[in-house]
Parts: sequence; structure tokens; C-alpha cells
Amino acid sequence: MRLGPVAPADAPGEARIVCPIREEGKILGYLLVANRSATRPIDPGERELLEMLSDYLAVAIRNSRLYGEVAETKQYLEQLILSAGDAIISVDGEGQVRSWNPAADRIFGFTAAQAVGQPFANLLPPEPYRSAHGSLSRENPVRAFDASAKRADGRSLNLAVTLSSLPGRNGGTDGMLAIIRDMTAQREIEAQMHQSERLTSLGQMAGGIAHDFNNLLQAILGYAQLMARSPGNVDVVRRGIDVIEKAATSGAETVRRMQKFARIRQQDEPFVPMDVNQVVRDSLAITRPRWEEKKIKGGVPLQLELELGPVPVVMGRPAELNEVITNLVLNAIDAMPRGGTLRIRTRLADYRHAAITVADTGMGMTDEVRKRVFDPYFTTKGEEGTGLGLSVSHSIVERHGGDLRVDSRPGEGTTFTITLPIGMKPTSESTTGSHPGGERTGRILLVDNDPQVLSILGEMLKDAGHHVLPVPSGPEALRVFIPSGFDLIITNVGMPDMSGWDVAERLRASDPQVPVIFITGWGLQEEDQARSRRLGISALLFKPVSPQDLHRTVQVALAARTR
Repeated sequence: MRLGPVAPADAPGEARIVCPIREEGKILGYLLVANRSATRPIDPGERELLEMLSDYLAVAIRNSRLYGEVAETKQYLEQLILSAGDAIISVDGEGQVRSWNPAADRIFGFTAAQAVGQPFANLLPPEPYRSAHGSLSRENPVRAFDASAKRADGRSLNLAVTLSSLPGRNGGTDGMLAIIRDMTAQREIEAQMHQSERLTSLGQMAGGIAHDFNNLLQAILGYAQLMARSPGNVDVVRRGIDVIEKAATSGAETVRRMQKFARIRQQDEPFVPMDVNQVVRDSLAITRPRWEEKKIKGGVPLQLELELGPVPVVMGRPAELNEVITNLVLNAIDAMPRGGTLRIRTRLADYRHAAITVADTGMGMTDEVRKRVFDPYFTTKGEEGTGLGLSVSHSIVERHGGDLRVDSRPGEGTTFTITLPIGMKPTSESTTGSHPGGERTGRILLVDNDPQVLSILGEMLKDAGHHVLPVPSGPEALRVFIPSGFDLIITNVGMPDMSGWDVAERLRASDPQVPVIFITGWGLQEEDQARSRRLGISALLFKPVSPQDLHRTVQVALAARTR
């Protein structure tokens, strides 16, 4: 028996036969059978069997080719999965990891041997994974979400996750496929660019802010000198004290706005009831120097129309909403290089939503620009812009359960509309800051490298009846500290020889129970919050500190120590 292009010679009564091997009308070859052991002719029955055999051979050849194609495809797909830069993880119907590619090794720090058979849910935080997984269905077989997770070595990860249902043979599902991209580096770059954009905006407003501070310092210095020359003039002293206090409060408020805009966070900000109108006022206050600089120095006629309506409270983060409105105002100013009118309005959109509109009479946008205005990195400002301001603003509004829309036409200006769900005030006022059980006094170790700050804080504490030991540095604090010898430590954070963090850690090692209060003029970055909680810092005060805030915070710390 042999295959080959042999010409048929199968006349009746011959001792050989040639049967074509066909597939869909095409000849793949021939089956040649010759009765060599005898000269007996091949009978019709044998001929029929041989023709059937040629049909079977055609099927076998086709299957062999298909098997080769399947094997090649399988090898190709396996190579794709092995070479992919994203983690590709298959999960069985029980939620266990079934396969794990090398990219998953690199991202999560687990080998395939460690991961296969383990619950996939352990890799991601419960939410939003539980919600995305629960919503997979035949109608919605794909779900995508962002998540924060931890590598095996504890390093934080920012991940983009896509879950897809795997169809089973019975029409149901047979587990799912997870494709996970490590966005950590990209998110860090975006955060740096975002911070750079905010600081650039602050730099553009620096001249106006310096002008405001010089005015405040002029008032403080002028009245301080008048009071020094006429200490017996009660009217001058009383008026001077009032002006100095107001000037210092105004300066502190300007710094607070700058810190919020630059995202130097003063606390872990949960959603709280916020006054939308006050957020608008704060945003206008921080952008006013930029506004006035264009009006006065550039001679650009800019007008502001402000209409703040009665709006119920909204649940959210005031600092984030302040960033959104500040960004919209700065964009509006840039969109009116020859002058125009900025209109800001707050109102009740419906019985469930508040609305903020920021409209300008500037250049406007084409449809192409308007459709892409919220895309990351899209900018019309050239090298001056990062293209992240409106993208981040849109994300912030979405996190608040709201919506940010834009309406614009070339030459007719632009209107941004923010809608936010109305929140409810807490049913009872927070008792934070109260100190039941009467006034408490204690032995306080006070640490600050600035002599003036050390002096005034010490006077405030002594005036409240506390026993205070002021020291000018961290090393000096360690030298005089006696375990159980103090009821409270108050330390500045930013000191040259030894920071407040180091002081707290060293003193905590000697006396784990002593409360510690931080005072800072810098604010805390997000990564400092976890460190503060780990050290058990009782409270954080921001300079300038009023006697009332200092007293209330000290009372709470002392009350907690006696419980």
C-alpha cells in the first residue's frame, strides 16, 4: 500500500487498483493496491472496501492537518501568554487560580507554584473586586476596574483589572479570565505631573500672594511699632492687637488655601458635609492674585459675576472640590486673554442635586476639542499644560457621585457644570474636642527649635495651669526625658537636628503610654498619615495655633491618658 500520484489502472479483472483520495473535490493522493502474491484479480467486493478505505484515509489526513494547526495555534497562544506584559490569570469555577503567567510573577511577586490553587480573591481588595465579579453575566461578560493591592514583599500596587467570564460547555460559565496591568509607575508619574501642574499654578499666583502677605506684614509691623512707642495709649494698643490678630488669621487662611490647592493634606479626609458656597469662595480667594495680576499688570478687562444661591450641604472632601473649581477658574482666565466675564453660579439643580456652573466669555472650543477635553494628557496649552487638570477634576467629581459636563462653541465661551448629590448633616454634633470631667493639668515636655514659637506656646500652656518644660531641640528632649515623668509630649515636626518623628519614636521606646501631639507649619503628605497612626500620635496642630485650639487638644489628650 502506498500513496502517490499514480495513474489509475484499475480495469475490471486486473490484479491491482488505484483509488483517489479526495477531500471536497480535491485529490490529495492515491491509494494503490496490487495483488503481488498472486495474480488473482481483485473482485468487486474488495474494490468497494478499498474505495471506502480511501475515504477514511482522506478523513485521517484532514484530521492530521487540523491537529497540526491546533497544536501550532496552541503553541502560539501559549507563547503570547508567556510573553505578555500584563498578568493573565485563569480562575476556575471555585474561584481558585488555574494558570499564572510570568507577568503575574513580576507584578505580584508570587511564583506559579505558589499561586496556582490559591483563592484569586486574595490578590485583590474585597471591593471593588466583589462587586465586579458579582456583576459578571452572559449579558455583561466583561468588567473593568482599578484597584490597589500589595506585592508579596509588601510594596503597594496600582492595578487596572479586567475580568471576563469563560463560557462552559453546558452554556453556563467555567470560571473567568483576569487580565491585570501594573499601573503603579504610570500613576506615580501622573501624580508627579499633577503636583507639578498645581505648583506651577501656585507659582503663577506667587506675585499676588506675596503682595497680600506684604500688606499683612505692613499692618503687623506698623502697629507693633506704634504700640512699642505708645505702650500707655490704651486705644492704640487695643486697636493694634485687633489688627495684628486679624492680619495673622488672614495670613494663616491664605496658607491653608495654598496647602489645600497643593494637596499637602492636613488629615485623612473622609466625606463630610460641606458648604458648596464656601468652597467657591475659597477657590476665588486663592485665584484672586492671578486674576488681579492680569487686570492690573496686563491691562486685561476681567469681570466677575458671582451668584451664590441657597444650596443644601453636599457630602464630600472640600479640598478636592476646591481643586476642581480652582482649576476651572484658572482655565477660564487663560481662555480670556483679551478680557471677558467669568460667571460662577451655585443653585439647586433638582431636589437631589446641587449644581455649580463656571462660565467664561472666552475663545470657546471646537467640537473636536470639547469631546477630548477630559482625556488624560490632552491639552491645548502646548508645553505649558500637562493635560491632567480637567481629567483629574472629572475623576474627583465622579468619586463624589456627581457629573462634570462642558458646553462650548468657538468664539462663544465655555460653560462647565458640576452636579453633586445633596448630603445630610449628621444628626448630632461631634463631641471631638470635648473634655468631660473638668479641666485637667499636666506635666508637659514642649519641643521646638524656634525660640519665639517655643516661648509663646510655653506661655499659652502655663496660662492654662500646666507645668511646662520647654526644650529647643530633639536631642535635648531625649536628655531630659524621664519615663512616666511627663503626662504629655508636644513636639514640632520639622526640626534640623532631629525631627519630631525621630523624637516621638525614641520617646515611645522609653514610655509607650505617653501621649504625643505634633505641631507643624508644613502639613502632612499622604504617606505621613500611616506613619502617624503607627506611632499613635494623639493629634496634629497646624501653625499658627490659637490658645483655644491648643487648650482643647491638650485636654483631649490628657483625658485619653487617664482612661
